[in-house]
Amino acid sequence: MKRVITVLAAALAVLTIASCGSTDLDYPASRENFNSSPYSAPASSSPAEQAELQQPENAGTIDRKIIKKGDIRFETADVNQTKSLIVQAVRELNGYLSKDNVEDYANRLEHKLIIRVPADKFDLLLQNISENVDKFDSQNIDALDVTEEYIDIQSRVKTKKELQTRYTELLKSATSIDEMLNIEREIGKLQTEIESAEGRMRYLHDRIAFSTLAVTYYQKMTSETAPFSFSSELTDGIKTGWKLFLWFIIGLSYLWVFITFIIVIVAATYLLVRRKGKKTNVS
Repeated sequence: MKRVITVLAAALAVLTIASCGSTDLDYPASRENFNSSPYSAPASSSPAEQAELQQPENAGTIDRKIIKKGDIRFETADVNQTKSLIVQAVRELNGYLSKDNVEDYANRLEHKLIIRVPADKFDLLLQNISENVDKFDSQNIDALDVTEEYIDIQSRVKTKKELQTRYTELLKSATSIDEMLNIEREIGKLQTEIESAEGRMRYLHDRIAFSTLAVTYYQKMTSETAPFSFSSELTDGIKTGWKLFLWFIIGLSYLWVFITFIIVIVAATYLLVRRKGKKTNVS
């Protein structure tokens, strides 16, 4: 019986190598969870999508798996109006907001949104936002091809599930406790690897199906439009004072030669005056 287990273990190694897998299966599995629209993500994957996660692609007709993401930054005259326009566009494109941050600085009010939209609507979202922007401070768009990794994981999952089925059949004919424990241990290892790989596939499928766009926009504040805030002004004053102190220290570091020279001159003058004073008292 132990010989059979050894043979199956060797078969696992051969099948794993044959399935093109030198990639570690211990991938992180994660997906954001959000609530109401436009902040809520769409429902879970359909049965067809689940089947896609488990069946390897046909090598002759490969559907490229592309993850699109980007970030843009621009100035606006009214942050609230800009947010309303963006949220409306996101709703119309069946997307959602996964993050919404507001930062209130002394000279500007800044918003940052993380938007998820269906991959085929990504360019349309970018176009809708661009129509209301005079000039972008920065604009970066990336497209990452993960087809090879996606197919590799599919093949590895299929191989390990087949081997897991063999172990399960072998478990039924086990005749001793040791044999049962050894087989169950191998089944547990395979199950852990399968779940980790499937988690990575779900993560990739989510990133492929929904593109991500980080939008940062800000409104410059003048002394007339910015509301007075004692805590904010106090914080800014402390920060400014500390920076001035540091610059003072830096300035002294540039003048250390002159400062040392002056200290030496003063010390020498003091010693000479003191020595003359002693001679005068003696005489």
